Amino acid sequence: MAGVIVLVLTIQIAADVLSRNVFNQPIPGTLELTANLFMPLIVFLSLAYAEYAGEHIRATIIVGSLTGRTALATELIGRIVTLLVVLALTYYAVIGAIYATELRLEVLGAITLPVWPVRILAAVGLMLFAIQLTASIVIVGAQSTQRKVHD
Repeated sequence: MAGVIVLVLTIQIAADVLSRNVFNQPIPGTLELTANLFMPLIVFLSLAYAEYAGEHIRATIIVGSLTGRTALATELIGRIVTLLVVLALTYYAVIGAIYATELRLEVLGAITLPVWPVRILAAVGLMLFAIQLTASIVIVGAQSTQRKVHD
């Protein structure tokens, strides 16, 4: 889904640049769409997949030199802490989405853009991220248990 949004964002910005340079007329709403729709959706809808694919940024300078149980324990603790933070973010994102939906929150600019649907999708993206983190914790925990049995 986020990949499709990146494609639409790319087309929107390319069309805006072309229109601005050729016709001396920008496409109204490009800034609002980019800042309040495309970018948040790209970020929040990509989090769970990035966790699944193991593509999140990792500080491997010290952790990369660890081996065995220490490496698995560090990985497990890091993911648990991440899950706690993501759960807190999810809680507040849900509250923010409910509030924005009740108000039918909009951004006013060159165009009027409703942002409450984006707030809902951001909360959903964080929920999916929390679910994927939970699955990752279970997998790392199972690897840790298997290592203990074999050691």
